[in-house]
Amino acid sequence: MLETRPNVAAKRDNNLLLLNQGIEADSLDQLLYDSLHYQRQYMTTHVRWHTGGDFYNIKYAKAVLRLAERTPDLTHYFYTKMLRLFLDLPLPSNVFLTASWGGKFDHLIEAGHYPRNSRVLLNDAEAISHGLPVDHTDEHAYSPEPHSFCVLVHGSQPAGSAASKAISARSKAGEFVGYSR
Repeated sequence: MLETRPNVAAKRDNNLLLLNQGIEADSLDQLLYDSLHYQRQYMTTHVRWHTGGDFYNIKYAKAVLRLAERTPDLTHYFYTKMLRLFLDLPLPSNVFLTASWGGKFDHLIEAGHYPRNSRVLLNDAEAISHGLPVDHTDEHAYSPEPHSFCVLVHGSQPAGSAASKAISARSKAGEFVGYSR
């Protein structure tokens, strides 16, 4: 993901550097634990991994799952296209993986390995044509029963693209245009 805001790009670059250092020093588990608890607020119940980005190697994926085991009071959830990393990894009961369509491993979703899956669609009409509920709150991403759903395209999109035009049309119609914190 290309980040156009320099301060956000710098934070993401720093986070990646810290993760890689943690992997090299075999201290990733503690780094993730400390980072989670540094940011955690009293009423935190859910942790969403990667509002932008994805898992990039097996060591990192396993470390996140171990952290979830260490924090059974939290619900951990994430969207991922890196499905091959999780194919043979057992997920703790407080972890919810949503397979994101549109990646190299869509065949794993098609084969039924990931019943909780999501597509990014342009608008409600497209969701209806696919027969998918739209998730505006992430509740579908951690609901007890895995199922297919969609999210509407959001965030910064290339000017003039179909995605950008869809967001603009929804905005003009007073419809949903983005996710809040």
